Order: sequence, then structure tokens, then C-alpha cells
Amino acid sequence: MKRGLLACTALIVLTLDGCSSSNATKGAKPDQPYEDAMDTGKTVYGIGQAAQAEAQYRTAMDRALMRDDAVAIHEAGFNLATVLLVQDKPRKALQSLGETETALSLRNVSDTSDLAVIRAAALYRLHDMMFASQAVDRALQSPDMGIRERALYLSGLIAADQKRDAVLAQRVNDLAAFHENGASVDRQELLARLELLQDQPELASDGALSVVKSRRDALDYRGMRRALTLAADAAEAAGHPRQAAALRQQESASQQVEAKKAEESGSAETP
Repeated sequence: MKRGLLACTALIVLTLDGCSSSNATKGAKPDQPYEDAMDTGKTVYGIGQAAQAEAQYRTAMDRALMRDDAVAIHEAGFNLATVLLVQDKPRKALQSLGETETALSLRNVSDTSDLAVIRAAALYRLHDMMFASQAVDRALQSPDMGIRERALYLSGLIAADQKRDAVLAQRVNDLAAFHENGASVDRQELLARLELLQDQPELASDGALSVVKSRRDALDYRGMRRALTLAADAAEAAGHPRQAAALRQQESASQQVEAKKAEESGSAETP
């Protein structure tokens, strides 16, 4: 399905799954402008052009609504909300999700747990922990293992921010059942956060620095910066202020460059 834009968004390095068009002699005739917009969105996103991908997914959504096709609405809506989040537009992502969910509700589609995990990520980024937790709980009910993995990771991040070490420990254990590399890195990050909460800063620092490398290698620079901040917190707790300061400077330099590029492209969301 084309709806495989979930990352790790991401929270989240995103990967788009391909989808073959329907056979003209079997089933419904494909809407070619919709297919073209979805395929082009995938292509331009793959070369780092998230703003262009957004435009393509908006076109796809318009075609899906014109066609009155619930599956197409779901797919385009998921991808659109995800690329908005990738561009650091959580409020616009939430608005888009609301519009998609309304359109799906009108068409009696109730399974939107994939949208819930994107909603949770957007709310987490806006520091709205209460509603992020509610969205995570919905996503945890999904039969899709990928969605559940992202929901478990988000749940762990929320628990860490709220210093709920028992919940965080449970999420570390839960993620042990997932063997994909991305899930292993997510688990390693949550474990480092747990170690920091449990006054084991040296262990937390080592784990966080390993996550920094993994996120960097996956081109997940937001996740990399999050891990740099975690490593800095751990270094400070371990009594290494110079190392902590250096790590914070590294995080800041990366953030400043990204903010500058976002400003130049006009893709940053006004707070």
C-alpha cells in the first residue's frame, strides 16, 4: 500500500511502500492523476523534497475526494499528515488529520489507528502529553505491528518526560519483541532514558551516544539531536560538564542549520 509513510518520526525516518495500479480488466479502473500524484510524492520525498511531496499529496487528496474513494482518502491523508510533520508543521499535521478522519467517518471507516500514531507524534512535539497519551492508547490497539512499535516508542518518550520509570521500563520490555533495526534503536534510546531516571548516568551516556550514531546513519537528524540532548543530560548528571556543554553545542549547531534551511524554503511552521 502507498500508506507506508510511517517512520520514525517520527518521530521518524519515513519509508514509502509502493503500490501497483489496479488491472484495468479486473476491478475498478485506476484514477491516473491520483496514482501519478502518489508516485511523484514518493519520489520527491525520497530525494529530500518534503515540500514538493506535500503538494503532490494534496493533489492526491483532492482526487481521492473527487473519486469518493475511502481507501484513497486514507492513503493520501496519512502521507500528507506525515510529510507535514516531517517539515515540523505539527499544527498543520493535526488539521490535516482532522480533515481526513472526518472524511473517513462520513464513509464509515473506523480503523484509523495509523492516523492516531501520527496524531500522537504531532501532539508530543507540541508538548501536549495528555492528548498525546490518548492518541497513543488508540494506536496501541492496532493489529499492525509497525504502528504498534511506533506507539510503544512514543509511549516510552512520554513516560520518560513524565518521569514514570515503571511505565518506561515496561515499554523497554515491550520493544524487545520487535527485531527490526529501527525498533532496536528505539528501545536503546528508551533504555538510556530509563538508566538516567534510575541514576545510572554513565550507562545512559554510552547508550545515548550509540543512538546518536544510529540516528545519524539513518538520516534521522531530529532523532539524532534528541539523542544528543539525552547524552548531554547524562554527561551532566555523571559530573562531566565540559562534555555536556560540547554535546549541547553540537545539538544546537545542527538545529540552527536546519532552521536556516527551513526558513529559506518557507517550510517552518510559525510557533
